[in-house]
Amino acid sequence: MNAFRRVLMMAEMHGRDLTRRHAALGLLVALPLTFYLASNRRGTASLAAGGIGMAFAVSGATLFSVLSSHEVDQRLVLGGYRPIELLLGRVLFLGPLGLIIAAGFSVLMTLFSHPARPWVLGLAVGVVALQSVPFGLAVGTALTRELEGTLVMIGVVGLQLSVEPTAIIAKVLPFYGPRQLIDSAASHHGLVLVPLAQTVVYGLALLLLARLFAARRLDVQDHGD
Repeated sequence: MNAFRRVLMMAEMHGRDLTRRHAALGLLVALPLTFYLASNRRGTASLAAGGIGMAFAVSGATLFSVLSSHEVDQRLVLGGYRPIELLLGRVLFLGPLGLIIAAGFSVLMTLFSHPARPWVLGLAVGVVALQSVPFGLAVGTALTRELEGTLVMIGVVGLQLSVEPTAIIAKVLPFYGPRQLIDSAASHHGLVLVPLAQTVVYGLALLLLARLFAARRLDVQDHGD
């Protein structure tokens, strides 16, 4: 079996496992949606509450996908699969899933908040969804418990929402680029290409970290058998 078929099989397997968790997925989506609906739905703060807050839904789904299948991943690696194939399989399923969630959020926020540039808002929320996948993979492969991973996600997303975009700490967090795009969507001017490039670089770095953490964890488990 070639590598591409193995990645497709991983995407299908993780997709079936995650879609069976209807209640968990619903709660993950409801949390950022509540953040947005509880805001005044005007200005960049409310757009950020919905757009950046949505990162918790997608990264949370990614985290649970990683941690719930650790033992299965170990058996697959012992059976000849490579860690990178397991990661790419998750990306192949979770990326489109995140974009579907992002589309729903974008339409809702466009209808209620009336951003100056709706297409930039849609782009920003889509980028949040895609960035959330490598972020969740990095957290899930670095930590071994759901509680620890969830607290890290809450901390990172909460900081990105609470600190001013001009603060130094905001610029080193993974959703700084999307936050800039959201600010640009609220006005008729603002950067688009630069925040996109920043997000791509950060996302690739997170994927690399996830690859390194996954290999280390699986190798350690393999030596212990």
